[in-house]
Amino acid sequence: MFFNGNTFWFLNGIIFVVIVFGLKTFAEDKGWGMNWWKWLLSGIWYLIFSTGFYAWGTLTGENFPLAGFYTFLLFFVISIILGVGLWRLLALQPQSEAKEL
Repeated sequence: MFFNGNTFWFLNGIIFVVIVFGLKTFAEDKGWGMNWWKWLLSGIWYLIFSTGFYAWGTLTGENFPLAGFYTFLLFFVISIILGVGLWRLLALQPQSEAKEL
């Protein structure tokens, strides 16, 4: 099967690396100072977001497509709410930099 083979995990790793480098470049373009805890929160958000897709695919494969769709919707709403909060947290500037502008 494709999902049990090495090709799937190889492609999954490539996608993950592209997303991490994309976030790094995006954060630099926006002027966000990314430290370890911001990267950790971004990683947790990505894990929650991707878990919704994985659960949908797994439950659909197990012949529970409606449950999979509802699970996906739940994770999608949660990730949207947390994503907005994370965006606002990452866009915050320290007080010393805000006064200079």
